Amino acid sequence: MLLRLLATTLIWLILFTSKAHATTDYAFDLAEATLQQRLLDIATQSGWQLSAASITEHSVLPPLQGDFTLSEVLTDVLQDSRYQFTLALTEQRIFVTLSKQTHTDDFERIIVTGVSGKSRNILNSSISITQLSSSKLEQQTPYSSAEVLKNVTGFWVEDSGGETNNNVSPRGLRGGEGFRFISLMEDGLPITYDGIWGDFFLRPDLTHQTIEAVRGGSSGIFTLNGPAAMVNYITRQGSAIPFNLIKLSHGISYDYTRFDGVFTGPLTDELFYTIGGFYRTSDGIREPGYKADKGGQLSAKISWLTDSFEFDFSYKHLNDKTSFYAPLILENKQKIQQLDSLAYDDGTLLSDDLKLLAFRTPEGTLVHDLGDAQHTQMNSYTLVFKAPLSDKVNITNRTRYAKLNNELYTLMNLGNQTIVDAQSRLQQQDITDFKHSFEDTNLTAQYRRVSDQKLIDAPSRLNENGLVTSSFPLHSHYKQQQLINHFRINYLDDHWSLSLGHIYARSDFSSLPLDQWFGELLTDVKHQPDRLEIVLTNNQGEVVGNFNEQGFLSYAGPVYLKGVGLSESHSFYANFDWQITDSLRFDLALRNENLNLDSTLFEGAISPTDSLKPYYSHYLAPSSLHDTFNQTAFSVGANYQIQQHLAVFARYSDAFEMPRLINFGNARGWASNNIERDQQNFGKPIRLTLGEIGLRLQTSQWQFSGALFDTNFDPLPFTVYRGATGPQKAILINTQTQGLEFEFSYQYNASWQFKGVGVWQDAGFYGIPSYLPQSEFNGNQITRTPELQFRLTPEYKSDNFQAAITWAYIGKRYSDTANQFALPAYQTWDFFSEFTMNEQLSLQLEIKNLTNTLGLTEGNPRDDLNHQDPLFYGRPIFGRNIKVALSYQF
Repeated sequence: MLLRLLATTLIWLILFTSKAHATTDYAFDLAEATLQQRLLDIATQSGWQLSAASITEHSVLPPLQGDFTLSEVLTDVLQDSRYQFTLALTEQRIFVTLSKQTHTDDFERIIVTGVSGKSRNILNSSISITQLSSSKLEQQTPYSSAEVLKNVTGFWVEDSGGETNNNVSPRGLRGGEGFRFISLMEDGLPITYDGIWGDFFLRPDLTHQTIEAVRGGSSGIFTLNGPAAMVNYITRQGSAIPFNLIKLSHGISYDYTRFDGVFTGPLTDELFYTIGGFYRTSDGIREPGYKADKGGQLSAKISWLTDSFEFDFSYKHLNDKTSFYAPLILENKQKIQQLDSLAYDDGTLLSDDLKLLAFRTPEGTLVHDLGDAQHTQMNSYTLVFKAPLSDKVNITNRTRYAKLNNELYTLMNLGNQTIVDAQSRLQQQDITDFKHSFEDTNLTAQYRRVSDQKLIDAPSRLNENGLVTSSFPLHSHYKQQQLINHFRINYLDDHWSLSLGHIYARSDFSSLPLDQWFGELLTDVKHQPDRLEIVLTNNQGEVVGNFNEQGFLSYAGPVYLKGVGLSESHSFYANFDWQITDSLRFDLALRNENLNLDSTLFEGAISPTDSLKPYYSHYLAPSSLHDTFNQTAFSVGANYQIQQHLAVFARYSDAFEMPRLINFGNARGWASNNIERDQQNFGKPIRLTLGEIGLRLQTSQWQFSGALFDTNFDPLPFTVYRGATGPQKAILINTQTQGLEFEFSYQYNASWQFKGVGVWQDAGFYGIPSYLPQSEFNGNQITRTPELQFRLTPEYKSDNFQAAITWAYIGKRYSDTANQFALPAYQTWDFFSEFTMNEQLSLQLEIKNLTNTLGLTEGNPRDDLNHQDPLFYGRPIFGRNIKVALSYQF
């Protein structure tokens, strides 16, 4: 009783004392200062502690003297800013955060991506750009780099592959190309020169302050191999005001735990730090029966900021394993539906039985573990230096050295013909021939599970679907040391500016990520399948022969490739920016790139084993590539500001993508003869032309940005898959796309806001060679990319509660160039809410795919050009999944 009384008295004493401090008049003597320094001075002179978001406003405030309460002086200081304050009375701490209503000046924020020379904001720029704020990233930590881009118009996002190895298509490119033609960047430097597997090495976390995404426009000038788009993750920079945030996320519908944190602040008056990262462990949304995702990243930045220069040094370490979710088997009757034994929302064709396997390779017997999945490791070191040389000249140099390593191992599907009736599979010719190799003519072919060695009596009722299929183990190893340096010098006159730059990129691959297919495994068809052996039994039920030991139908897949290579690129560019009048701006840019490629390819050769099952036993004589390429890109744009809050812009660009080492290796490896190798057409850069006319509007309630665009790819390599047994075939086509993209935000009142992004596009194939029967498909819709997609989000906010629901519509797509196999349109609903318990603690709830919709991002990309099979491989979006998170800011 006494302890309770003392505790109660102590609490009231703390509250009373804090209240007294909050209402006390302080004698302030505040010198002329920036907003950040003014807040520090207020905290120092009042004796309160200060916790604040990064302050980006640099205008100088006049001196202020007098007796004020904290509320009075903070209200005065912040009234014309984008920030708000709260007072934690019990801790005597001032919290300064971004205002809940800062949208009205979003278009006036300075952008750094896709521009050079004089500062530009979104409203007066001549590029299509979207800026994602730190508040959104803090509330909803993205599942993947692909998921982030769902909030950016003009992109088609396929994020059903997992946390990494997804597909994002810019403005009319067909789906399934990874992040091709998009340069993923961090702090103004590409993550990888050629764009291969960039999302493995770029993971969103709380150290990222903003994300800027440019579609078309100047992306072909200021980055490498990003002619259609550039996405720049901008990391936090420490300041005099500490900012600390930790977040714990947990899955309700599946096993998932993730810890995020970021810590920033001063070391001295000129030195500042940023430390942060994440660690995550999960069984995966599609749980395979073992720990699927495990690992994280840690980064640290030291910033040295003086009146004469700015210098940042960053180090990042990434060590993470992520699952890759291959397509599932679905039924295609009157409508697409799941099999009873294989749920579309959380099913998988990976399992613990398939987890650990041994393979025969040219390097000997190798054991691979599905638990290693996609194992990514990276150590990167980044230096950024900025300095004025005079009133009109300044320089910037960015350098990153990185050791990048990724080892991918998973099970894939190939042709739909590998999905067969279990009973009929026992009657196929290879089984009949196997029977004939025995003297006993009364042998019976049966299935036996590898895991428990039990015979299966009724294959027609196996898993209630009577099906078996083949899985194809795939391995690929990516390992390189990369150096990228970007130097720029700017000359700034009163009405014009000139920027000259040089970008150097060197990629030294000790292992190129080429296809290594380890064979073919027979499995049943269900969630977490079992390996099956086909055995022969006599009349006594004894097993006398085994057709496929351990489930292996073959020890050799379509190809087995290994390669090394070196690429070295030099780019020189110039950008001229001219303020013709107060309302009219014009810019012109050129970039010339010279690329040297050297590569050596080793192709596996097949030898039979004792059981006559083929395997890759050795390598053929190596083949080499030595080539040089030179290309020039240009871009011209203009912006006319009709009124203070209304502007139009236009741009035309002619850009390119350089040849990539991985294409040389895989193209030669998949070709069956020299004629086909010549038809691969490796060595031709791909040209893109991009045009757009856009409008931007900003009022006290509305923000709108929209653009009409035209995109042409010529020539675009297109891979034709011939299923499980046939070779790939590469052809060259053209694509043409015209479309309209838009994004808007409407602030209805203090509580309600409505946001939306959308795109309509008419994207078609052209130029399929006349010697192919599929040339009749010229003009058809580009595969896997919808013509129409929308995302609409109504959002409600109060003092301590926020809720939003997002409706997304994805239009009909086609899995094949014949446009006969349709992937139906679908809709999803996502829900997010946040409850702010106090100035420091908040709770978030996130539900994705609320209605558990069945939507497909792809049919079978590894089958023929034209297919309409009743059973097929397709990759559904993830089913309903629920996560909660607790955030603590201090």
